[in-house]
Amino acid sequence: MTDRGRAWADHARERLAARGHRSGGARASVIDALAGGEGCCTAAELTASLRDGGGRVATASVYRALAALQDAGVLHASDLGGGERRFELVHADGAHHHHLVCRRCERMVPFSDDALERAIHAVEHRLGARIDVHEVTLHGLCRECRSAE
Repeated sequence: MTDRGRAWADHARERLAARGHRSGGARASVIDALAGGEGCCTAAELTASLRDGGGRVATASVYRALAALQDAGVLHASDLGGGERRFELVHADGAHHHHLVCRRCERMVPFSDDALERAIHAVEHRLGARIDVHEVTLHGLCRECRSAE
């Protein structure tokens, strides 16, 4: 687990404790698996990963843990296509990224773009609104699939 993943896990545990959740059990396993992961995952992928690692976790427990983490504001769910929700960490520092979803290989490529963030904040200012959360998902061909054309 990276330092950033460890920081997220600590933050997630603190937020859950502040909301009255106990530590341990399936919730702790889910936090550790998410913190050690490399990007967004579905509940099914997370459950399979936990079981592959020798964990005995019920699918319902994974969904309950994911819901608690979302409610605590440390996990974000997105529908990036394919009909399943994908879950990503929300870091305490607010850093985030967006995605390109390849229509051929279905790979999700995360990206960050400072100019895009500035444009979103300009829209926020122009509308006189407060944007709490935003996500941008681009659909097209990834670099590898485009090169194969």
